[in-house]
Amino acid sequence: MFQEVSNKHIMDDQLLQQFPGMLKSNSSVRRFTNAADEFNTLRNGVGLRIVFDSMIIKMTGKDVLDFLHRISTNALLDLQMQQKRNTLFLNDKGRFIDRATLLALDGEYQLIGSSDQNKRLLSWINKFIIMEDIKTDDLSDKFTLLELIGPQTNSFLTLMLGNEVDLHDVTKIHTLSVDGFQFLFCLNVEPGNAKVFKIIIEKEKVPDFIDYLFSIRSVFDLTLIGEDAYDAFRIQNGIPALPQEINDSTNPYEVNLIGEVNFKKGCYIGQEVIARLDTYDKIQRKLMRISLSSKMNDKNAVINSDGMIQAGIISSISNPELFNEQIGLAIVNKKALETGKQFHVLSGEEKIPAVISSLDDHK
Repeated sequence: MFQEVSNKHIMDDQLLQQFPGMLKSNSSVRRFTNAADEFNTLRNGVGLRIVFDSMIIKMTGKDVLDFLHRISTNALLDLQMQQKRNTLFLNDKGRFIDRATLLALDGEYQLIGSSDQNKRLLSWINKFIIMEDIKTDDLSDKFTLLELIGPQTNSFLTLMLGNEVDLHDVTKIHTLSVDGFQFLFCLNVEPGNAKVFKIIIEKEKVPDFIDYLFSIRSVFDLTLIGEDAYDAFRIQNGIPALPQEINDSTNPYEVNLIGEVNFKKGCYIGQEVIARLDTYDKIQRKLMRISLSSKMNDKNAVINSDGMIQAGIISSISNPELFNEQIGLAIVNKKALETGKQFHVLSGEEKIPAVISSLDDHK
């Protein structure tokens, strides 16, 4: 399927040749073939996502775990080798720098952040390293993150890996060698109870590895998926992403990531703000699902209540081709939810009726 490509970036003219219907957008692929078909695979088969520009940071030194424990939201001191844990990085106002997964490996740690060309997380971490015995290395040009998503994924991975790998353990990292390919493998369970299996592999091996996956797919519906289909999947499951929901204007409470904050561990950057929000019930906004009666492409549309008071903002909107109704994620003021009876979305001059509902209603 793929030819050998530069180890700096897989996405080049050869991908365009292999997938003539592929649509590129900046450094990502919006679709490889057809967004509706790719989304159908996520609902019924095995979707394979290439996370372009994934942030992969290698950290070594005796102070790494203590340092990350002190500056991020989750308890990390008890993390054992070959284990993983999600944690959040916040600024002093309790708002997001990034969401990341920490992997504890033999002799080093790897921090997997959001896809981010600006390398914000790496710059932020380096700013706080002063006297600690810590060295950071950016591995983003050497390794690629792949994700496998969909109801057939467990069975497909059992075919590939056998029964020796526990496909339900969210704490474990596996260092695997399969048919000549070496890679790291783990599971994340995202908001909405969505399972996302992650593979970290050398970038130059990606084309051959994807060829290998397709060669063993057997009866499974394995398809490469672009960002349009993936966005629809994460919107349905209420999974926040950077920069749409995870940014310097939101906090963990507002985007349903408070479960990755440990309230017993003590201080971390932003801790005082998060503690006040918890103690005094000061959370003012909430991530909600929004359904629109007509389709639009304006991702920055404002939500207004029936009294035309601004109630919030749409953070993510689905490809209009994928649903009978267009759905999205919106960060909505809690007071508007308590008092508003009808909602509208202002898209340019157009006023579109909208229904706002809890993410819990769609699990």
